[in-house]
Amino acid sequence: MFFASNGIEVDALDYSLVAIDILIKIAKDKRLPIKSQTFDVKNPLPFADGYFHAAYSHMLFNMRFSEDELHFAFSEIRRVLKPEGLNFLSVRNHHDKSYGKGVEVDKEIFDIDGFQIRFFAEREIQDLISAEGFEILRIKEEYEEPVTIYLVSSRRK
Repeated sequence: MFFASNGIEVDALDYSLVAIDILIKIAKDKRLPIKSQTFDVKNPLPFADGYFHAAYSHMLFNMRFSEDELHFAFSEIRRVLKPEGLNFLSVRNHHDKSYGKGVEVDKEIFDIDGFQIRFFAEREIQDLISAEGFEILRIKEEYEEPVTIYLVSSRRK
């Protein structure tokens, strides 16, 4: 909503049909031209190479992805970005009050009341992004009630 209400053309993807339906309703009520669709990020992104100037994902990578799936998702984001396109994301980190709680079901992934959440150390997110051809511009830690996240800005090399 923020991007579209500031004149930025938006294509929104979400795994959840409920989330997409809510987005469509709010966008319609606010008369914002947001294109949206359900999508499983384990598949290739439905856009041409070099299609976008920027990508934004909020806590997407905190889902339970394998290392290969994480690398694939970042490589797809890189593919659809224009040269020097910007990639903005947020991820929960080790300073989050829920880190280490629940049952560790995989490396850095904890089942907390039925939700499986991946937490990142700063070095892990730097290494992942750099390995997929992005230059880190900034990593900033923020507390966003009720979670602690890294806000990451990067640019496609």
